[in-house]
Amino acid sequence: TTPAGESYKNARKNINETVLCDKRNNDFNYVIINQSCNAMIQRITSASDMLPLVSDDLLKEAQYFHLTIALWLTYGFEFNPEDPIHKNLADQIIVVENKITKVRSHVQNSIDYLPGPLRFVLGLFSDRNRELQELYNVREGYLRMFYEYAKKLHEDIKSGELLTRHDDYEKTINKIEDMKKSLMYNYFEDTNTRLTTGEITSECLTMVSAGLDNTPLNFKYGIHQLVNYHPEMWHTAYSELVEAYDGDVKRAYNECGSDMRCEYIKAIVQETLRLFTVLPMALPRETTSNVIYQNVVIPKGTTLFMNCWAGNHDERKFPDPMTFRPERWLTTVVTESFQEKTVVDTTMRHFAFGIGCRMCLGNNFAIRELYVLFCKLILKFEPVPATGLVPTDNPLALNSYPESLAIEPVPFNIVLRLREHAGNGTPA
Repeated sequence: TTPAGESYKNARKNINETVLCDKRNNDFNYVIINQSCNAMIQRITSASDMLPLVSDDLLKEAQYFHLTIALWLTYGFEFNPEDPIHKNLADQIIVVENKITKVRSHVQNSIDYLPGPLRFVLGLFSDRNRELQELYNVREGYLRMFYEYAKKLHEDIKSGELLTRHDDYEKTINKIEDMKKSLMYNYFEDTNTRLTTGEITSECLTMVSAGLDNTPLNFKYGIHQLVNYHPEMWHTAYSELVEAYDGDVKRAYNECGSDMRCEYIKAIVQETLRLFTVLPMALPRETTSNVIYQNVVIPKGTTLFMNCWAGNHDERKFPDPMTFRPERWLTTVVTESFQEKTVVDTTMRHFAFGIGCRMCLGNNFAIRELYVLFCKLILKFEPVPATGLVPTDNPLALNSYPESLAIEPVPFNIVLRLREHAGNGTPA
């Protein structure tokens, strides 16, 4: 919904420099990702009444995982899913953003394709318009609430008020320094900012909503593949990951988010993104000038869709495209010391994040989220493949809302078993 132009460029540049650049991912973001993933694992193990087995849909917990990260990095807000008030707010955000995703579908809103005057007249009698207004109002409500929270937080930090609320001075100082890294703190701090309120609102909405479905849905599907169809890959990933840290499981668990050194799990992430393709037709784009393609003129103002599914399942590029095969992303290189090393092939591409100047800005951030989720679950648990009827591994057949913008799997539980060395906390 953001038009191309200087305003879009300003917002994109600001959110990249402030939150999503690789330097931030490497220096700070991974810490929040690690903490959020640890908390998620603690919740699903604590909630289980059948330990050492854990049976969970994982999708809602993965959404809480993303919200914990996004709200902290955006507003400096400490989201705690175990707090009933926070949980209710999170569930409201998840429902609203999910409904808006469905509303933005290419095929659900035929009224959008009618001429302007007719669209206006029919819109007056449409129940959908009232529903959209309600969704808009709810979304505006929680965005405004977080905005006011971040503004008050900035004021309390500047005045020193926040320090007076806590007994542990050193811990509070460290927390304040982390809060200062949030998008909104930097916005309030920069008195010379040229960003408009609309631009900063767009950035905040992007941070909260962009990964709320995509990352959790990819995670759920990838774990489904590893547990119910390819448990041997789970065991290979565990061995490769532990070996990368010289056999030290605890070190692997604590450091996996900071250096991402397991190439096999990187390949699992890339294959999950390729095969599942959460947004099969991507988001609509409007041409800003006439475009000539294969001697055909596409006029300015034309709405275009990129068929990400077709690109990600092109058998000329990805042989046997409906098969989950992480190894396709791996290649062998020779190091400076003339030793062979297996790495992810950086020349291969998929379209899960789009392509070009409107490519998803958080692609590397989302990849790191998925990488940490896969690593920690693989280190913490062993797979327990489903018995009896196993949900299909075909993303399209698994989709519970074929008419939606995103592929959303039907609800089903994943069963895992705690490793003997794992206990209820960090692996020993």
